[in-house]
Amino acid sequence: MSQRLAPLRAEIDAIDDEIVALLGRRLSVVHRVAAVKMEEGLPALLPDRVEAVKRRAAEAGKACGLDPDFMATLYQTIIDEACRVEDGIFAAGKDGTPRS
Repeated sequence: MSQRLAPLRAEIDAIDDEIVALLGRRLSVVHRVAAVKMEEGLPALLPDRVEAVKRRAAEAGKACGLDPDFMATLYQTIIDEACRVEDGIFAAGKDGTPRS
């Protein structure tokens, strides 16, 4: 490996570690969101919110020189995981025991 590439790869690895940590924090908040939705009788999936999050990410990405379509696709993946987590929480029920 090139001596010049090694520090750049280390920098990318450090950034990736930060991204993973932020995704973990995001999903931690998703757990709390699911609890509030359950308490308030809201559905797990709110399509208007999904579109707003993707639009916001696309606009923020564009402002940083990122392709808005890439950002929308990336956030769709992140949202899909959030929905999977919320669905699991909803399926377990308010007390945490699986529903039959």
